[in-house]
Amino acid sequence: MDNEKYLAPPWIKYPYAPAESDFWKDGSGAEYLIKYNKYVKENGDIEDVFPRAITFTEEIEASDSLSENFKKYLKSDKRPYFIKLWSADAKSKYNPEYVKGKYSIMYDIIFTEEKHIPIGKTHYHSFNEIVSLVKESIKDMNLNADETEQLWDEMKYTVYLNALYYKLANDINFINEMIKMDGKIIACYSDNLEYGLQEKSDGSLVGNNLMGIATMELRDHLIDVYKNYSKVDWTISGKPNSVKRCTCSVHTH
Repeated sequence: MDNEKYLAPPWIKYPYAPAESDFWKDGSGAEYLIKYNKYVKENGDIEDVFPRAITFTEEIEASDSLSENFKKYLKSDKRPYFIKLWSADAKSKYNPEYVKGKYSIMYDIIFTEEKHIPIGKTHYHSFNEIVSLVKESIKDMNLNADETEQLWDEMKYTVYLNALYYKLANDINFINEMIKMDGKIIACYSDNLEYGLQEKSDGSLVGNNLMGIATMELRDHLIDVYKNYSKVDWTISGKPNSVKRCTCSVHTH
């Protein structure tokens, strides 16, 4: 059995700090990068053990299928630096069918509650505050009303994915819950039918479930990044970003 332990890579030690953040330019961030780079130089690359999180991956080149306005936005200095493509076409990975008894329920309190969300050196109070920030940045592109609506409709799933990452990946407990749900379909129950779903009297579900679908894609990414989390040596890595506790926001239906 491989009992080898490793220094935590930056994207696990500080999951809220994307590579482009000023967090890494001074203070504890800069010190940890120096420590990590020295560790890799002496011990070899460990990305086969801890694949890079989306926060540290290279920018994905936009597909020709994206609108010119979307491609222009991605290159604009108006775009918050932590909003990036997860796929070239900005499409969702999943288009699930919801069969009674074969999906897991997630409640929208995960998205609607106000909770401290750090991103780099900036702090946000809610998922919706991050979404509003992006919507405001679109206004600076001087598009007409129809163009603005079309652009938001095209990019909103990408925005939700990024906002979800910083909302949820900052907590090892939610990550562990996601790992347990590997391969399962997730239905987000919500009054907001874009974010989630509602159950009708006949038992069928109505809604877009964008949050459930995005959470499934986020889950797959987190499983890849955190599959060897137990191999982190916190005695040399310092205090972990979060500690384990009971989490009951998600359960099997």
